[in-house]
Amino acid sequence: MASFSRGLGPRLVFLIRQQAPCECAAAEAQVRQLLRARFSTARLLQKAARSSRPVPKPASKPSASTAAPKTSSPILGSATAQAARPATYAEQLALKGRTLLYESPSHFWFRAGCFSSAAFCVSYTVYQYWTVILHPPEGLMWWIPHAFGAILVFMAGMGAYFVMGAGRLVRSIEAVPAAAVVAAKQIAAAGAAASQTPPIYIEVATRRIVPFMPPKKTLLRPEEVQLPFRMYSVFAGSGSRLAVAAAAGHENLAQKPVSLAERVRAERAAREAKIAERKYTMDHIMTAPFRDAAKAFGTAWRGIKRSFNREGFAKIQLGKQEYKLDVTGGWALDDGRAMDRLLPIRPNALRAR
Repeated sequence: MASFSRGLGPRLVFLIRQQAPCECAAAEAQVRQLLRARFSTARLLQKAARSSRPVPKPASKPSASTAAPKTSSPILGSATAQAARPATYAEQLALKGRTLLYESPSHFWFRAGCFSSAAFCVSYTVYQYWTVILHPPEGLMWWIPHAFGAILVFMAGMGAYFVMGAGRLVRSIEAVPAAAVVAAKQIAAAGAAASQTPPIYIEVATRRIVPFMPPKKTLLRPEEVQLPFRMYSVFAGSGSRLAVAAAAGHENLAQKPVSLAERVRAERAAREAKIAERKYTMDHIMTAPFRDAAKAFGTAWRGIKRSFNREGFAKIQLGKQEYKLDVTGGWALDDGRAMDRLLPIRPNALRAR
């Protein structure tokens, strides 16, 4: 047994050594075949992917019209910037939003004078009509009630005059951009077409006849608000004299242009008067309350007096109706030049009066 194992052992070792290189070669050949198959499959997939991609077309040369513009010179750039800016004054205001053009002064004493005078006239008419015409006293001549009727008609007309004077007062004028106007009904009422929409609309707030009621606001196109004369001649430095003259109907004085030298002198005189008034007030501080009281009574008296003579009001046309614009006070944008640029002037407005 031992001899058999000694004789068989070397043979088995020789057989294993002889067969091992063959098995390794076979395994190596199998691995090479697998790698070749793998790499060939990957190459086929890459070729298929390349063939499926769209072939890009060669870029055509840009034409002269589509070519990108070169960097312009500073002069050309400034010209382009100026062309991009709004061309008109109305477009400039439209970019700023709602802009207040005019605001009237307080009309408390004017309206108080109108209502108190109207109340007196109406109450006198009603009382005399009841006691003289409907229930005449005994022994009264027959012609007295008939003659007294003319007086009652006159007093009733005066009452209507005072009541109507308290209404149709312009309180404020604003420029509203067309983009901010949301109510389409108001635009249609103003007669605005889609292709002819102005850059701004004019919103006018007017006081009603009935007291303690909110003002009535009307939205109009700029050409529907017509001024009787240029507002700059009224609200410029020495505008009080021109305002009274314009409201009274003096055409030559109201339409007379104000030169630059006159405006400079008027503004300088206003500044000097303001400085002198302040100095006088500080030097006479003890009598300041009496001066303030006199100023308050003077304001009340002027307001009541204006309820009779209607002094200092200019008639402007809003659509087809006339309203009263106070030109003796209040505030106007750029001394009234803004309204002169936006709103037209009614031809022969002062002559019609």
